[in-house]
Amino acid sequence: MTDSTQITPELSVVVPVFNEARNLRPLAARLASVLAGLGLSFEVVLIDDGSRDETLQTLRELNAADPRFSALSFSRNFGKEIAIAAGLDAARGRAVVVMDADLQHPPEVIPQFVEKWREGYQNIYGRRIGRATDPKLRTMFTRLFYRLIDQFGDVALPEGAGDFRLLDRQAVDALLRMRERARFNKGLFAWIGFKTIGVPFVVERRAFGVSSFN
Repeated sequence: MTDSTQITPELSVVVPVFNEARNLRPLAARLASVLAGLGLSFEVVLIDDGSRDETLQTLRELNAADPRFSALSFSRNFGKEIAIAAGLDAARGRAVVVMDADLQHPPEVIPQFVEKWREGYQNIYGRRIGRATDPKLRTMFTRLFYRLIDQFGDVALPEGAGDFRLLDRQAVDALLRMRERARFNKGLFAWIGFKTIGVPFVVERRAFGVSSFN
């Protein structure tokens, strides 16, 4: 499935998807409402990472209803990091938002990203406020992981930063020149630099199902 329009959009939204059929329609409805209010042309690129539920059929139906919603479909599950990389490859916008499909990344934060982009920032990340929606064990291991990264890594990761962010085209092109197979996107996002700022947001509870990405 591809977007049938030929005009290069000003904003792309990249969404990796794995077994998220029940979340896709609520996500698309909220995205369409938010993006329509920005005054920018847009596309939404969803990457089906080898889903085993009705995800692919739902993506086809979304594309038929609105060709600004397009999809890539993998032959099997390759993992979220590769799905994001494929989405960045496919995205055509002057700026690209990366977000999850489960609505824990609220689409309503995107206008704040765009506002910072218009101010000249090129790497705008969502800064999580608390981790109340995460299991306690996962929170503990996450904190330990980032503590080790900060201690031994070459680049410090901003506190609370994740995949939810807006990247200017220059930042996207810098990422596309990095062809690592074993990718850690949060580290790559920090490593490329550019003018960076965080936008705080509250993580919403997952709309349906449980997380399939580890």
